[in-house]
Amino acid sequence: MNKGAVLVTGASSGIGLEIAVFLARKGYRVYATMRNLERRAELDAAAARHKVELDVLQLDITDEASIHAAVGTIASRSGQLYGLVNNAGAILRGYFEDVSDQELRGVFEPNVFGTMTLTRAVLPMMRQARRGRIIIMSSTGGRLGSPGNSAYCASKFALEGFAECLLQEMVLFDVQVSLVEPGLISTELFGRNRQIASRAMAADSPYREWFQKLEQLTDDEVKSAVVTPTNVAEVVFEILEAKRPRLRYLVGRRGRFLINLRRYLPGEIFDRFWIREMTRRVRGTKA
Repeated sequence: MNKGAVLVTGASSGIGLEIAVFLARKGYRVYATMRNLERRAELDAAAARHKVELDVLQLDITDEASIHAAVGTIASRSGQLYGLVNNAGAILRGYFEDVSDQELRGVFEPNVFGTMTLTRAVLPMMRQARRGRIIIMSSTGGRLGSPGNSAYCASKFALEGFAECLLQEMVLFDVQVSLVEPGLISTELFGRNRQIASRAMAADSPYREWFQKLEQLTDDEVKSAVVTPTNVAEVVFEILEAKRPRLRYLVGRRGRFLINLRRYLPGEIFDRFWIREMTRRVRGTKA
């Protein structure tokens, strides 16, 4: 049974691929999109393995013409769009002073402006149908900052504010907005898609030693991560199926623990704890 059409961005690998295949298995007509269709082999193999069909489309969320072409194709094939999963994005690691303006914009273009532009393009279909789900892939890094992640966390904090506002605007049309906030997951964002600021490893960077230590700590955490792309896909499915989905869905026990700790501790106490903990870990000594 076809439950409706869902558009998933960044579906060539990792979380986006898992979401696309998972939703297709659950009966949704999935438009799995990616910037470069030459990278669709992994997605096609997963779809074949699970015996599901996907509509695979080219979509670059930083290209407005590409966005309108993809949305137009979906409108002509399905007439309506029930769900949008804004999964595509970029990560950039490096201490803020080592991040150039061009690199910073390279994170905000897909993570924030691309997400906003694509969302705006699909809203008329959902508004006219008076139903729909906008799902935005945020992160625990959209609730809690950390050193070496200023560009990425700032972009995710922006998405959190965007989603809060959008929900209050679209609920008038019975269109729901939800944020998915996973903790660390072992995906290609920490593999071949990993991006490091050009000056982060420069010999004259005052942060080089700390950044190297931070990268090793991150690698260790990624290797031991218990949250999987399937866990995220299950949450996305839950949002699509829920009559009244929540605004925020945390994925992973560690992230849930930290955010709950921040919620219940007085703000200044938590901030002192978190800054001391991160400083201790990077320095390798007590702060």
